[in-house]
Amino acid sequence: MIEVNLHPTGGKARRSRRPTLATPAWLGSGRSRGDGRDPWTVAAMVAVGIAVLLIGGLWFPQRSARSDVDARLEEARTDSTRLADLRLLSDSLTARGREIQERLELVRGLDEGRFVWPHLLDELAAALPDYTWLTAVRVSTPLPDLTVQVDGIAANPLAITRFVRNLQESEYVEQVRIMGSQQANVDNVSAHAFKIVVTYADQSDAQVSPGTEGS
Repeated sequence: MIEVNLHPTGGKARRSRRPTLATPAWLGSGRSRGDGRDPWTVAAMVAVGIAVLLIGGLWFPQRSARSDVDARLEEARTDSTRLADLRLLSDSLTARGREIQERLELVRGLDEGRFVWPHLLDELAAALPDYTWLTAVRVSTPLPDLTVQVDGIAANPLAITRFVRNLQESEYVEQVRIMGSQQANVDNVSAHAFKIVVTYADQSDAQVSPGTEGS
């Protein structure tokens, strides 16, 4: 049997002039194992896997830290809203307390002076002698140092003097001053017009409780 070699090199293997890269020892030679895998492809895949592991190892802690920061931020927002509501409530209660205090002061002021005029007018009426009458009672100085001007007409000067003495004996009158008097004609009858100033004596502090009378 005759065999003809048609290969131009005469059947001899032609050596390649390109340099070959040495395969790392830790990867081994895939061709030597006969599995057909390129070692550089395997190395690239291993590098990608390591990179994924590193990125994952960095991403998960950052995600956990961000979740913690978001939770704290939400808690801070909730506390801020709650504190704002409490401040509004506190301001409302403060304004309400101020309004109540003003009303109490008004009521207290009215209550302190509610018996002043009844007592004073009763004393003026009780001190009037016969043939003497009043024409006007005006406030000269308001409470607490109340003084009033009393205008009236008397039949004679003795009636005016008696009226002043009666007022001086009252426990609700502290001082009486005659401002003046003059003769007047009332319905063709001779009389005397007078003006006096009466200072009210506050008895609220002078009242003594039963338990302190004997001390």
